[in-house]
Amino acid sequence: MKRILFVALGLMATSAAFAQTDATLNYVTETYTLKSDGATDYDYSKSMTFHSNYSFFSLFGETFIVYNPEFQKLKIDEAYTVQKDGTRINFPANAFNEVLPSGAANSAAYNGLKEMVVTQTGLEAGATSYLAYTITSAPESTPTLDYDKVLAVAGADIKKYVVSVTVPDGKKLNWSLTGSSVKPEIKGNTYTWTFTNIPAAPTEAMAASECAGYPHLAFTTAGSLEEALRPLTMETRDICRVPKQVLEGKASPEQKIEAVQSFIINNIALGHVDPALTGYALRQCNEVLESAFGTEPEKAAAMAKMLRGEGIDAQVVVMMPKATEAKSIPSIKKYLVKAGGKYYSATEKGEYPAALYADRNDFYDLGGNAQSVGAAALVINASAQIAVSAKGAELKSSDRKATPAGVNVKVANGGKVEKAGGYYVYTLPGVSGGADALGLSRLNSQRKNAVEFKYPVAETCEYTLILDGLKAVSKSNTVSLKNAAGSVEMTVNATGDKVTVKRSIKLDKSVYTPAEYKELQALLKEWNSAAWKRIVLK
Repeated sequence: MKRILFVALGLMATSAAFAQTDATLNYVTETYTLKSDGATDYDYSKSMTFHSNYSFFSLFGETFIVYNPEFQKLKIDEAYTVQKDGTRINFPANAFNEVLPSGAANSAAYNGLKEMVVTQTGLEAGATSYLAYTITSAPESTPTLDYDKVLAVAGADIKKYVVSVTVPDGKKLNWSLTGSSVKPEIKGNTYTWTFTNIPAAPTEAMAASECAGYPHLAFTTAGSLEEALRPLTMETRDICRVPKQVLEGKASPEQKIEAVQSFIINNIALGHVDPALTGYALRQCNEVLESAFGTEPEKAAAMAKMLRGEGIDAQVVVMMPKATEAKSIPSIKKYLVKAGGKYYSATEKGEYPAALYADRNDFYDLGGNAQSVGAAALVINASAQIAVSAKGAELKSSDRKATPAGVNVKVANGGKVEKAGGYYVYTLPGVSGGADALGLSRLNSQRKNAVEFKYPVAETCEYTLILDGLKAVSKSNTVSLKNAAGSVEMTVNATGDKVTVKRSIKLDKSVYTPAEYKELQALLKEWNSAAWKRIVLK
């Protein structure tokens, strides 16, 4: 029942990290009480002190509580602000406004969901707000009690964070924790974790998705992964076929898979409704098609069912972080469809490159059975022949090979020629989908938190420049650097009216810790250097 509060403590800050946090959460308390009949009480409370105007104008001025009134009741227990001079201001009635959650917009099936927007009042630098509420869920509203969260907030440090869970007699709680050595205090059937002095979540570019080094707590009352995923198998009850026109002229299984995937992506709007808000229940395939709206698991389930109706063996597969041991539905990072031995997304066209994410994720079918996906780096071998003159650059031909399939890789253009005094400076084009697409140039010289790339990469591209009316001023040169982070090799060979440039980079991992960043930065300094991307001509 992952975070029945589903509260956003604030919008993620997108600016650079501040010397001092904009706010401090003095305490956060989450208490779950699972009763013997399956009903759940969720109690949440927090106290936040605001240090800057930015903190309440842009980050934490509002709290968002999403719930399903069909089986949940929300009660605000306390809501007030104590200003810097000690004045107490209770939140007025108009500080509480219910709206439709944005993830359920344009969907009749989910327009019963509610999002309580709590607008903190009386805020100023130095003020402290207090908010507490309870969400009571009806018996058996979800099959299991689940939780999966990184306990960190961008823009605010946390002095104390307490998570407490009470389960009925005979019910086992499976849990796992990474990024912290805190042990739960266990009294009878109650488990309590108390975390202190949690720094603000990273706002650096490409911060690791798991916020390495921050507490990541997960728990579930499911006895096995099969039990945890069981609700997602309920999509098999109706008969659902692909519209006839979608498959016109499609004979092979590959053509049918591509056609059905395109239909699901182009014709079914994607909604972002937390599965726990529906008790983990998925709507039937025909409902998804008729409403032209579906969540990611609903779209994946519909795609798999439609393919099975065409005689193609297809099943839903989920991707979950390796580091999380107590896996449950809230742990799922991606829903995929496995068909013909390949993986496909119901939200992105083409084959899904599962192997690129297998270094840090596991894959399971809905029966909890592990799928064999070998981890791989994106290996690119590309070449391009480019005509360069004072008028500009023209891509004459290019070739590229990339494995595994699923990433669109190409040399996009011929680069550019700019006049500089009596010289011309030619800048090489990048390889789309390759190393540059990982955002290598966005990384600073210093790093406080782990950096995560989309995938490991090993890229080699050789450019042949045919010069028309120009001669190379840049001299032939080479560099080779190899360390624990990977390697970079680059060569410029200028002879007469032809210049050959070879650029190679190999990043062995997708996640680098701050301790490993110095060596990574050494590679990126060479790779991003203009000396290896620009050729001076005359």
